Amino acid sequence: MELVMYLLARDVPKTREEIWRDTGLYAPDGTTDRRRLESARASFERDKALIRSLGVRITESMEHDGATSYTIRRDDYFLPDLQLSADEQLALRFAASRVDIGETWDLEAVAKLTSTETAASGQDGSLSADVALETAAAQQTVGSLLPKLAAASAERAQVRFAYGGRQRNLEPLGLLCRAGYWYLAAREDDVVKTFRVDRMESDAEVGERGAFARADVDVAALLPSEPMEIDFGDDFEARVRIDATMAQQPTAERGRVVERHEDGSVTVTVRVRNRAAFRVWLLDMGRHAVVESPPELVDEVTSWLRALSTGAGEAPR
Repeated sequence: MELVMYLLARDVPKTREEIWRDTGLYAPDGTTDRRRLESARASFERDKALIRSLGVRITESMEHDGATSYTIRRDDYFLPDLQLSADEQLALRFAASRVDIGETWDLEAVAKLTSTETAASGQDGSLSADVALETAAAQQTVGSLLPKLAAASAERAQVRFAYGGRQRNLEPLGLLCRAGYWYLAAREDDVVKTFRVDRMESDAEVGERGAFARADVDVAALLPSEPMEIDFGDDFEARVRIDATMAQQPTAERGRVVERHEDGSVTVTVRVRNRAAFRVWLLDMGRHAVVESPPELVDEVTSWLRALSTGAGEAPR
């Protein structure tokens, strides 16, 4: 990063010798030691290769004396204005807020990307930035818990926190992320359970290291990898007909095929324990999918889509 910052800050390209002299990163200025020079050249080439592998373009040019000079053009490095619409800004903020990684830089980046004026709202972009940063602040509680819970799991230290209206004393086994939420897998009274981190009602108290034996549990298998099957309070089977255009795509294959039709379409069933995830899956297929049952779900999806189209300024269809 020091090399990147140096090349970005220079108005004119710099030769290898000038870079070495100005930064002091590779070899002392004026050294003639052969081994140190060979090591410096190798390090310099390795750093350039690494920078390029990260997608940063280093421009090379030939000087009048035959030496090669280097620069990173600002236009090649900085993201241009994406000119996102109001709806695109909202979608980007929503997507970035779904998974908390314990830091705020991701949402701060989104705040910058969505800080332009939006004609639809008639307000300046400070509103977008405020919303993103407020979301980041709200996530800091989860972010502060994640490293503590991860360390407790690795060190086999018991944890204690309030959850579901009572105190829990648990043996943490690991963390996993599903559908944008972090879960703690832990053993309580010899039963392995999962606890959503954002629903913890207090800070976690960590006990002594090595307090329990490591359990032979596949943490990743404790929750389904399919978002629709993660328990969010729903539990029903939906029947969906998918036309031939989408029937062979991976999106459609998330359902279980129960009937194949002569026109190439298929009817699939999916277990839905997360209604919101089902809607996302359905929306991914657009007009290529139709909900057939249960009837109350058909009515709900119809009303939902009608509300979406009306909100977008279109006539209901």
